[in-house]
Amino acid sequence: MNSGSSKLYDALILAGDRRASRNIKGGNKTLLTINERPVLSYVLSALLDSKYVRNILIVGPKKRIEKALKSDLARIKDRKITVLEQWDNLIENVWHGFLHTIEGYKEGVDPDTYLNTPEEEKAVLALSGDIPLLTSYEIDEFFENAEIDRFDYIAGITPDHFLMPYYPKKNKPGIRHSYFHAREIKWRHNNLHLGRLFKVRNKIYIQKMYEYRHQREWKDIIKLIFTILRTEKGTYKAFYQFAVLQACMFLTNRRFGWLSDFIRKFVTLSSIENTVGLLLGVSAKTSITYYGGAALDIDSDEELETIKTNLDEWMAYQKELFNSKKGESKKGK
Repeated sequence: MNSGSSKLYDALILAGDRRASRNIKGGNKTLLTINERPVLSYVLSALLDSKYVRNILIVGPKKRIEKALKSDLARIKDRKITVLEQWDNLIENVWHGFLHTIEGYKEGVDPDTYLNTPEEEKAVLALSGDIPLLTSYEIDEFFENAEIDRFDYIAGITPDHFLMPYYPKKNKPGIRHSYFHAREIKWRHNNLHLGRLFKVRNKIYIQKMYEYRHQREWKDIIKLIFTILRTEKGTYKAFYQFAVLQACMFLTNRRFGWLSDFIRKFVTLSSIENTVGLLLGVSAKTSITYYGGAALDIDSDEELETIKTNLDEWMAYQKELFNSKKGESKKGK
């Protein structure tokens, strides 16, 4: 049993709308509504129902968030929920939000004060606020598969075949994303991250990866390549793996899957984990989840409308999967 299965963690929801964030329908996508509820409310509810989440901190446009979540915040009595004003970019939101999860922290305190103290070992769950299909089942699964006792940064991923239930069907819209390919798995990141932020030495690369995350756009791919080439450690290995991942994605999207399957044999998931660790200056590992909701963030008007159309069906599918897993677990005892 991993250490994540017996501990409680604070959670940091990122709901900012500055710098590289993408607005949907002209506004902050976490504050758009589905069934008259803000997207952010769905994420908050999933965290509140998780067995492993303690206090929750939300970073974004403070007044707008407090107004949108007024009814949610009013009914929550047994948990500390804090809303912080956003900063200029993702890494500032993550860093300052993380500092505010430290008990007794006050604005302006030098973070180095916490070095060589128990707070230096503090791990926090960070996630985006635009994943309304997130469930407590998937959050708990993420923690239970996370080897946070052995690694300082855990990234959530979901294999391709567990996202197939969300694909477009005849006469019904769906969501189908591109995948990263490695020898043993095809996957999509699922927006769940668990880490000891004091341990991450190269925090700037988190921001760079976020800014260039839409890699279907060639200008972003080129920018990311130059970012990787300027990295002090792991440069050539990172560039080689990145080239293979991009080639596989390109070939698959153009229906040359057979060639992609051949090329992906040259990289493994563990080698990618090691390289990410080198880039960030931290020990890194992935945690696999199978429900799929956390991987379906809102990046376009079309995706928002698709989730609206399928929300009840897709949430019911996850509930059914959870009950099935619970039933299998009972049989195994």
